[in-house]
Amino acid sequence: MTPRVARLFAVIALWAACATDAAADDRTDYNRRAAQRYVALFQELDRDANSAVTRLEASGDLNFVPRFDDMDINRDAIVTFEELQRYLEQRYGVRVERRRP
Repeated sequence: MTPRVARLFAVIALWAACATDAAADDRTDYNRRAAQRYVALFQELDRDANSAVTRLEASGDLNFVPRFDDMDINRDAIVTFEELQRYLEQRYGVRVERRRP
């Protein structure tokens, strides 16, 4: 292999490594933001501020309702904040804390 070809391969390898790191950072950032949106939505839907969202409270919300059954671990038609945290950890690999209004 000529020195020129070797340099070309080195540059390509370096570029690929940088692109992989950037993609990983983008994915981590996306997951964190997605999890935070679910927390904000949960708090918005929790109309009586009891740290739980019932199916009735969530009804009509096109972002929360499709995932309601995935979040409701014990199938009692209520998603608690702890259930939401577990869902977010499994789905996005992110642990989020409750934001106080």
